[in-house]
Amino acid sequence: MENGITTVISGLKCDNLSCDYQDDSIKLEQYESYINEPCPKCGSPLLTKEDYIQVQKILSLVDLVNALPDPTEESKEKAKISFELNGAGTVNMKVEKYED
Repeated sequence: MENGITTVISGLKCDNLSCDYQDDSIKLEQYESYINEPCPKCGSPLLTKEDYIQVQKILSLVDLVNALPDPTEESKEKAKISFELNGAGTVNMKVEKYED
């Protein structure tokens, strides 16, 4: 069965609104080591424990959806879902439908 959801999670950006630090080279597998690491530019945490927990919940949800039976071909719709974390464990979600 083809996965219903494919994840692309990488990079970290500083949550401090007055800081523009972003490192897109950080891989998901490295996230745990970045919990409460200070931003090299302003010193704010790059990844809070609350946001890390939210990322883990998102990954668990993806696993759950991908374990569901494959929908019929007629009902397959594709969408891009973006999640933005703010350091406080709050998740903002944006859904965009698209065609192949």
